[in-house]
Amino acid sequence: MKWQTLAKLDTEKLGRAARVYKSLSSAGEQGKDGLNNTVSPGIRGKLEGRAANAALRQVGQLADNFHYLQVQTGLIRTNIDLLQEMLRKAQVRLHQALREAEREGFTVESDGSVSCSTAGSEDDGGNKPDGGAAHGADSEKKRALGIAQEIFDAVEQATEADRTYARVLRRLKADDELYVSSGDWNDTAADTKVSRKAATEAGAYLPQPPESGSPLENKRWWDLLGDEDRDHYLALYPAQIGALDGLPADIRDEANRAETATTKGRYQTELNQLLTERPSGWKGRRDHINDTLKGIEAIESRFDRTGIKGLPPAYLLGFHPKGRGDGRIILADGNPDTADHTAIHVPGTTAKLSTIDGDLHRMDRLWRHSSTAAGPDASVSTITWLDYDAPDINPGHNPTRGKFADEGAEPLRRFTEGTQAAQGGADASHTTVSGHSYGSAVVGEAAKGHRLPADDIMFQGSPGVHVRRAEDLGVGADHVWAVAADNTVDDTTVRQGGRAFHGGGPDRAIPTDKRFGGNVMDYGPWRGPMGHGKYWDENRDGDPTVSLRNMAKVVAGDYGNVTLKQ
Repeated sequence: MKWQTLAKLDTEKLGRAARVYKSLSSAGEQGKDGLNNTVSPGIRGKLEGRAANAALRQVGQLADNFHYLQVQTGLIRTNIDLLQEMLRKAQVRLHQALREAEREGFTVESDGSVSCSTAGSEDDGGNKPDGGAAHGADSEKKRALGIAQEIFDAVEQATEADRTYARVLRRLKADDELYVSSGDWNDTAADTKVSRKAATEAGAYLPQPPESGSPLENKRWWDLLGDEDRDHYLALYPAQIGALDGLPADIRDEANRAETATTKGRYQTELNQLLTERPSGWKGRRDHINDTLKGIEAIESRFDRTGIKGLPPAYLLGFHPKGRGDGRIILADGNPDTADHTAIHVPGTTAKLSTIDGDLHRMDRLWRHSSTAAGPDASVSTITWLDYDAPDINPGHNPTRGKFADEGAEPLRRFTEGTQAAQGGADASHTTVSGHSYGSAVVGEAAKGHRLPADDIMFQGSPGVHVRRAEDLGVGADHVWAVAADNTVDDTTVRQGGRAFHGGGPDRAIPTDKRFGGNVMDYGPWRGPMGHGKYWDENRDGDPTVSLRNMAKVVAGDYGNVTLKQ
């Protein structure tokens, strides 16, 4: 690029192009959301049978196409914006150098060099300048050289930005097909990575989130960002934004859906290659990929249940194929930012991304019956939170060890604080934090010392919660709730076998002990010899079992209608 080209460059043309792609990305988002949140729920709520299922598949594919359009055009827009920013900076730098040359009376040559008429010249009599004059001429020459260097650096800056972003923008194209494939999403993942690298190499500026910031600091940072910077972060750093506690639920959902789609594309493409080439040690990687794809299938299945029996849109607040152990998934039924009642639930032993489907269904049922208990004028959000390394049933990684609860406590606290920050403060929503089995130990560890921002704490089949008494959990003993599936083999084994490892105090009390001091809820009639996973069961007619009804009443704050164990 020549300096004359940079001087006359109309960068606003790039601005106009970026706005076109922004409108396309917005159209893709609106199309995707309209199909997912209005059209598909409408079909599910009114139609059944093969024709309805076929229609839903087609609508789902079209929604995926719109999502791809949204992400790809958003990425193009971001790259054009950042290129425009870099060219503007280079152009400003050049214009400043040209103005300086004009003020000094220097001449800028066509090659960018700068000449000054007096430096080293003779006077009218052919005499060389004396010492003082020579010094002035040398000073003038140095200024001219400095201006020439500024011109060179500005042109070099613009040339490098143009070269970098030309490579990126040339690759941002899709196949001319109606079907968006896993290969297309795999390409999007690569495009995003290349775009991040280009932004770093070109020195594009984006306001950085606070280092190790609290959820409230994260929220303040996001609130101060302009719309353009927010869009750029979503395009370039979806994984980082999706994991940032304190940000709005709809923003985290948008980021995590993009991250999930590209992860699915990457993993499916890699799996196809593994099955073809079968390199050394490939089976372990294959199993991880299959587990991740199974978890993504569970997430997509929950998206597809929106509208069934009134189920609200889902918000994906966290996703990672590995997370802190066997994957991260944080998924909300309904928007927690606007909910009058919020329940955050921590699954227990063996919980992982690949087996999360059952826990998601449990929170669906809890949402449905909590919403009934809360009444038509109140909104509810139930959240499945798996962001810790849940123990397995094997040596060295089993539920007798407290380290998994210790390590999970801080992430749970941060997420709960972030939910509260996004909601607008401690009084914005009535919050219940719930833990099943080993998950109750995570909740207890997070709550002890009055450090968990919750109104109620609830346990199902708990082996102990690392505190001696209910009052040590920081919400008041009258706001601690527990339920046990008495006279069942598995639940009794977990609770009584686990108290030696997780029970609190010298007497190893667990939440369903009377001496623990909290409320022990009624489980209801015996439902068979295995009951550890049946707390969220419904009756055949769709009504809640006693245990589910009681938990729903707690979530809705309807304490007077919770039946306690006699």
